[in-house]
Amino acid sequence: MAFEGLKFIGGHNYTVLSIAVTSASNARIISGAENGELAVWTPDGLNLHKICIGEGDVTSALCSFLYPEIFYVSCGNKIYGYDLRQMNMPLCEFDSKDEEINQIVLNKDETYLGSANDSGNINIFNLTAKKIHTVLKKHSNICSSIGFFPNHSWSMVSGAYDSTLIQWDFKKSRSFCMINLEEFGTLLEDLDSFIVSPSFVHSLAISCMGNYLACGTENGLVHVFDSSRKTLHFKKTLRHHTQGVSQVHFPKFSGDQYVVSGGNDGRICLWDLNQELSHGVALANGCSGDEQANATQSIHTPNFEICHDEKVNWLTTCDINGSKYLAIADNSSCPLLYKLPL
Repeated sequence: MAFEGLKFIGGHNYTVLSIAVTSASNARIISGAENGELAVWTPDGLNLHKICIGEGDVTSALCSFLYPEIFYVSCGNKIYGYDLRQMNMPLCEFDSKDEEINQIVLNKDETYLGSANDSGNINIFNLTAKKIHTVLKKHSNICSSIGFFPNHSWSMVSGAYDSTLIQWDFKKSRSFCMINLEEFGTLLEDLDSFIVSPSFVHSLAISCMGNYLACGTENGLVHVFDSSRKTLHFKKTLRHHTQGVSQVHFPKFSGDQYVVSGGNDGRICLWDLNQELSHGVALANGCSGDEQANATQSIHTPNFEICHDEKVNWLTTCDINGSKYLAIADNSSCPLLYKLPL
């Protein structure tokens, strides 16, 4: 399907790596790029701020839902909090004392902030006390993505280049479930359609109501899990991407119905989980490694698809004045905004 996107020009000189949108009525788009570039935009593409916040790359951006003027970004191994009303200096700063940060996330109450690091570690910061709460260590390779469960206190999940998902009780600083994604999604009878790449986790997302988790992997798959219970239960693998799935995202405006995936192939797909999970569902507990996890599944057709020209580095969605939008960071220096037909 052909979509025309609004290109934001003039805020960056380098590749845009991250993007986020505030929840305020006068929404602002936050974009981060290589070499410490941070920009703030209006939805019509007007650049309001362009600053350099450090020597590293701005790898992740995150907007507060409870406090619409507040947002956080990671640059190198540091995290900065900003207030849109006073952009001349950071509101707060945290040093992970670790390797480069790949993603930052907030828990539901916004009392804790987590960071996924190149070292494989996950740092959890107490925002009230403004100090480190704990460091979670179990991954054997780069930790690429993390998320807090909104329906389970003290519970979170991480994904890494060791091809595992790990569930954590971050209050007790211990893991309680590990899922090996190499056991999921192989089509024994249809190997020609299977991308021969590692099942590295590039991105994971938890639905707004906490009932589903999706993760995108290097072998072009989107795995969907039931996260309504304490441990994850495998539901289905969605197949449409021809290269690694760099981003998965649940739009806040859709509850648990839609998940969006973006890939290194430039494809951006919106999936209707109500349709996808109504047929061909494999029910399996990921922790048990049930053989049903390898149930036969064919190539899927998303609800709609955008054929983007560039690799997707980051994506998010927003509702602006009643219209639904998709914000994209790709390998260019210009963020894009697409209007969705929803």
